[in-house]
Amino acid sequence: MPKYIQSQTRKMLTAYGGVGSILETSKGALIVEEFDKWKFFTDSSKIFEEEEFFIEDNRLLKRLQVHFKQLQKFIRVPTNIAKPNIQNDSIPLDEKRIASAKYFPEWMYCPNCERLRHIKDWWKSWYQTLQKLNEPNAADKFIKPKCYYCFEEAKTKNKKKRYYELEQVRFIMTAPNGEIRDLPWEYWNMAEKNVIEEADGGHIRINWAERCCKNQDLRYLRSETFADLAGIRIKCANKDCKANGREVTLAGLFGLRIKEMETQFKPVLRTSNSVYYPLCINSIYLPKKNLEIKQDDKVTIRNLLANGVSKEIIYTTFQNRYDKQTIDDFVDERDEPTFESEIQYRLKEYRFILENPNYKEEKNSNLTYENQDSDTLSEYGISTLIKVKRLKLTTVQTAYTRQEPFDKDLFISGGDKQTPVKIKYTSTKGVDTKYLLATESFGEGIFLELEKSKVDEWFEKNYNEKPAFKNRIDILQKRISQSEIIIQKNKFSNYKHLAKFVMIHTLSHILVKELEFLCGYAATSLNERLFVDSENMQGLLLYTVAGSEGSFGGIITQSNPTSFKKILESALIRSQDCASDPVCYHSEGQGIGGLNLAACYSCTLLPETSCEEFNSFLDRTLLVDKIFGFFKDNIL
Repeated sequence: MPKYIQSQTRKMLTAYGGVGSILETSKGALIVEEFDKWKFFTDSSKIFEEEEFFIEDNRLLKRLQVHFKQLQKFIRVPTNIAKPNIQNDSIPLDEKRIASAKYFPEWMYCPNCERLRHIKDWWKSWYQTLQKLNEPNAADKFIKPKCYYCFEEAKTKNKKKRYYELEQVRFIMTAPNGEIRDLPWEYWNMAEKNVIEEADGGHIRINWAERCCKNQDLRYLRSETFADLAGIRIKCANKDCKANGREVTLAGLFGLRIKEMETQFKPVLRTSNSVYYPLCINSIYLPKKNLEIKQDDKVTIRNLLANGVSKEIIYTTFQNRYDKQTIDDFVDERDEPTFESEIQYRLKEYRFILENPNYKEEKNSNLTYENQDSDTLSEYGISTLIKVKRLKLTTVQTAYTRQEPFDKDLFISGGDKQTPVKIKYTSTKGVDTKYLLATESFGEGIFLELEKSKVDEWFEKNYNEKPAFKNRIDILQKRISQSEIIIQKNKFSNYKHLAKFVMIHTLSHILVKELEFLCGYAATSLNERLFVDSENMQGLLLYTVAGSEGSFGGIITQSNPTSFKKILESALIRSQDCASDPVCYHSEGQGIGGLNLAACYSCTLLPETSCEEFNSFLDRTLLVDKIFGFFKDNIL
């Protein structure tokens, strides 16, 4: 059958797609396999000699080597050009540059005759039917999968419509260990519901000993009256079936639990956000000379040392790339990677931007900053405003989880040994992989820093003197401590860190929404990068990457102090008047785990791809409340 289905390269590595994710395509839903199963990696000895496939970011490479001890390279997701053949199917120009995926869910039904089968059974019957009817190219005609029964009937009765494309079921099962599977459709018509709670936690009992009959002929029946799960029924149409045509609806489906080994599967919609949480690590390019020794140069230096070459000759050889101290540290084995938290990692980026507000890299043009006169914005507590004309962001997908997201620092430092949620790696080699997939994005943006003294004063005064403010922060901290989501447990060092983070994160969101309202940029094309800790950082970066709206000078034109002031003023005014007020403003908890207070889609929430924090930790009262808001003196 045709091997190729065209999809966008960016879907191979994003905040919502990649290895292990389910891609919805025009020819069906597919699950992306581990990248070392891709054809692109089958002849790595030759492909990886080409520089175009490498992404250089030694700072990020060294950080990830704490977890991936054998990691050597970041490999660019291969781009390819598809060409249509005479059958109008997409085939690649270079068959080596393709990803590997398979159909999932694998259970499909015909919307016409309502038969329900596994894809292997569909293909087997399809092939046999076309052979019987002397129809050529059975494999070519099966993509997208089609119903053999309806085809044979149409062919025999000479009907005009001969092909009925199969629909994949909407429901799958996931487990905390990252596994994914189909629902047990072959057993569903014999299931017992509303039983006393089983040991595995479910309320549905399934007899795994045998199916309803040996020659199952399942039907996926949909009601025109009921739109919920009660309107979908499963039955076996085999006349000799011992179930005697028993129909079982999908009502109560989400109460099903299946325990296998040490893990437990539960049903979800295949399009649910909980199906896939990628562990993507981002890094802003820092053009500091001698930052890290490149991996290839490390190999060369080791070989020179093994052959008795002196340090002095090595210094001379590499003096244009690294300073003496960097080489000394490596030679003396002090170059071993050590754990660096996300806050520490971002602090380096934060300091570089502030220390080099007018930086321009001449050689590669990977980074260009231009400091703006922020005096106009000082009354709003903004001490620095920088126009980021050129920005390079490296994104590496290290792993993924299901059901719950996973903390980046916990992943890099220790993995998942003490947590119920388990990591699934993007390579079959797991932690021992030598390569990881990465993307390199170029864009532009706006960086702003709030005045530290004003932020500190705002927190200390309100937390100690304003009970309403203290109560909001205490509520959030309590919910974080009680949350079952691992990513939130140790996120904040203290109450001040939490308060600063919520305030700056909310500011970031209302600015993005205002850029959408006032300037017309789609929020989906904008991203945030937050620089917040307890004492050193109180800033944010709003950026867009090449190809997005506003990526050709549109965003940076808004970094002019006069233009930005207009955007900020309008954002603050708009954030006082949510369409869901007063309910939203006085909310006692919204979103995941109640970790948002005054924040909803009408006023603050963004598309998932634009937010770093899964739309959590937001509260616009910290910005505009007339008693304790950070900008309370700037609003009418």
